[in-house]
Amino acid sequence: MRRMLIAIVLVCGACLPLATSSSVGADDVLTGPVAFTVHAATCSSEDVNAPDIGLYEACHANGVGGVTFTFASLEADPVSFTTDAVGVGTAEILDGFSSATQVTLSADDSTAGYAYCSNQNSGAVLYHGTKFEGGGVPLFTVDSSQAIVCDWYITTDQVANG
Repeated sequence: MRRMLIAIVLVCGACLPLATSSSVGADDVLTGPVAFTVHAATCSSEDVNAPDIGLYEACHANGVGGVTFTFASLEADPVSFTTDAVGVGTAEILDGFSSATQVTLSADDSTAGYAYCSNQNSGAVLYHGTKFEGGGVPLFTVDSSQAIVCDWYITTDQVANG
């Protein structure tokens, strides 16, 4: 008990608030890199439009390797990465930046389909819908507090016909 009392007196005697003993201040800004993951998969339009089957359940296991994605923004140089044999592609984004604006994710395969992107840390959905012509989707603003995962579905009957 006596040792604890001495320690408290020493801290108070030096007139240092306990908060200043930390080297991390509230004004410190976290910067990247941030892990970015895309799962590319194929899916027939029948499965996409089936009311009794969810898109994830019907398609996610049909991974596609060799799809090249590009993450682009106003602040940073574009980052490209390719999916592996099971359809998973990863990249480190925002290297040296705390945030990026006008962010887009696009694929070299511009085939129509569907994309779902979310921040795994907060659960916020960044994009949920069909891919735009040219194979891209907007992610708007991304910051270093996020861990982003996107499911990228390529509609197989679109591939066969187009």
